[in-house]
Amino acid sequence: MAKRIPITQGDLFDHQAGTNDVLAGIANSTNFLIGDAGRDILDHAVGGNDTFTGGANSINTFVGDAGQNMLDHALGGKDTFTDLAYSDSTFYGDALANMTGNAHGGDDKANASPANMSLTQVTFYGDAGDNMTEHAVGGDDTFNVTRLSGIGTARATFYGDAGGDMSGNAHGGDDMFTGNVAISDRTFYGDAGGNMSGHAIGGNDTFAALGGSENNNTFYGDAGGSMSDHAMGGNDTMTVSGPNAFNFFYGDAGGGMSGSAHGGNDTFATISSSFDYENTFYGDAGGNMTDRATGGNDSFTASGGRNTFYGDAGGTMSGFAQGGNDTFKGGAPAGTHGINLAYGDALAMSGNAHGGNDKLIGGDDATPAPAGTFDNTLVGDAQSMSGRAVGGNDKLVSGTGNDDMWGDAQFISGNARGGNDTFVFNFGNGHDKIEDFGQANECAGSSILGTDHIDVRALGIENFSQVHISAFDPTTHDSTITFSSGNDVVVHSQVALTQHDFLFA
Repeated sequence: MAKRIPITQGDLFDHQAGTNDVLAGIANSTNFLIGDAGRDILDHAVGGNDTFTGGANSINTFVGDAGQNMLDHALGGKDTFTDLAYSDSTFYGDALANMTGNAHGGDDKANASPANMSLTQVTFYGDAGDNMTEHAVGGDDTFNVTRLSGIGTARATFYGDAGGDMSGNAHGGDDMFTGNVAISDRTFYGDAGGNMSGHAIGGNDTFAALGGSENNNTFYGDAGGSMSDHAMGGNDTMTVSGPNAFNFFYGDAGGGMSGSAHGGNDTFATISSSFDYENTFYGDAGGNMTDRATGGNDSFTASGGRNTFYGDAGGTMSGFAQGGNDTFKGGAPAGTHGINLAYGDALAMSGNAHGGNDKLIGGDDATPAPAGTFDNTLVGDAQSMSGRAVGGNDKLVSGTGNDDMWGDAQFISGNARGGNDTFVFNFGNGHDKIEDFGQANECAGSSILGTDHIDVRALGIENFSQVHISAFDPTTHDSTITFSSGNDVVVHSQVALTQHDFLFA
């Protein structure tokens, strides 16, 4: 039977259990409070369910369970932290330092309410301030940041599990951040502030910034650094609303992915009808993907704004890296337009990298610009492909804005090869261009672009005789398909288009 031990300056060990304590900081002070053990929690000891309230206009540091480490089969309590106005607070849900062995973090909760016109900084480490290793498991932690009224500059940082690295077989919890604050900087690390290696696994984390304006939101779904070995990212979600927002989304790693690291299936969405977002999305890695790293199947949906999308890596995919099957949807509210640049896989692909089968949907524009000016640049795989890189079988869907469409890459060299891509059109498509239409079946194997198709089924076109197409120019390799007045697509192909190049209704 567990023996209840009041707050101790030493260790909690054996089967000891911490008491459920209520602790409060002093106003206008520097407060440092620990919920259970001043040093380690080890063996099968258990932390209590403690409640902390910060002192107003103070510097507060609260540690939910262990002032140093949690190890063996230690279990953290379910602790609650509340930050008061005009305070800078740092919360450690379970351990100030490391979690190792089979230690398990509690399901902790932090609440912060920055005051009107205040400069406030709140940092919450859901489980460990430093590293998680061996078989340590993070709790399912929650961080809420709200302001009842007014404006100010709030800086909120949330490490869902570890402030440092995750290695061994460490496993992150399913953590959640919610924020409704204007003029703030919010940074979310779903699992580790540093790197993930070994067989570490990220949790399925959620970031929701709903309401407020002029916010900077940075989201690392799993690791702020790199992922290597057999590390695996969780299925993470970021949802934002409010005008004048700058959002940066790293689905799994802020740095690179190597070894056999695997990204999760991550989702980003803006949900309000606002045209003044600036969103940058890296589906898996902000840097490079190499070796046999594999991207997840990621999804991006915008309601307008300026959007830059990398389905898998913001840098280069090399080695035998494999892209996921990613989806980009660039939208725009009525009367506005979206500006979109989307790469289905990476900025560059080399080695034996292979692109995923991606779907890129162009944004809308109620008043399209003249022909030759584009709202959307949709690139199925990468800006450049070299070596023996292979593109995926991508689907590029025209919006009502003008779309510059590349099925594979804007530059292809070496022995790189494109995939079999599909370009989809509907009514009111604007003035589009297909830059690299592949006709491998019609070029006696000389094409490096695969066998592509133009999908006109949504337009009700049933056969080639219903396609209004200009003569093929053998010098420019261009021809123009006109769907209706003000709606057309210029196709840069290898030879003249035939019925075999279309998908009919």
